[in-house]
Amino acid sequence: MHHKSDHVWRAIPTLTPNRKGIFPMVSDIMTCPSAFAVRWVLWVLACLQLGLVGCQVTLISSYDPEMDRTATSLQKRMDAFLTRLETHAGESQAHYSWDEVFYHDYLVELRSLQLRSQSDPANEFTAKQLTLMMDNFEQLRLAHQGGPLPVSTIQATRDLFNQGWQAIIAQEIAKRRGVDPQRLD
Repeated sequence: MHHKSDHVWRAIPTLTPNRKGIFPMVSDIMTCPSAFAVRWVLWVLACLQLGLVGCQVTLISSYDPEMDRTATSLQKRMDAFLTRLETHAGESQAHYSWDEVFYHDYLVELRSLQLRSQSDPANEFTAKQLTLMMDNFEQLRLAHQGGPLPVSTIQATRDLFNQGWQAIIAQEIAKRRGVDPQRLD
């Protein structure tokens, strides 16, 4: 008399010889119906692992209207400052002593904005942009402190700051619209 258990191996077999007197092999175990579920789960997990290897989940912060407004304001202030330097190149109004208050106030605004961006770990892109801009701002201050800036330097500085502010503002606009800012390329 044959029992059902003679034809179907259990998922975790005991080490008892089969009808031929040999111990079951892994391939025998994996072909039994109860092992089908195990194989299927392993296959799904392998596919998921392969699928996720190339994926990187990047969390971004939600839209911040204060960041948007302040970034726009600081871009305008920098442009106005550089335009004034450009207009008065070679004149006394272009010397550093005229602009010490601007450098102080602008740096305070940058630090405040950076602190705001660093308060949300998902705002890493903006925090990095602001760090770069603070470094560039310090380089500008030191160069201006050394003497009047040539018009070519002023123009290059304007382009540099506009690119940084544009990246931050574009990210905030994309967040507001619900677009993935990582796909703004």
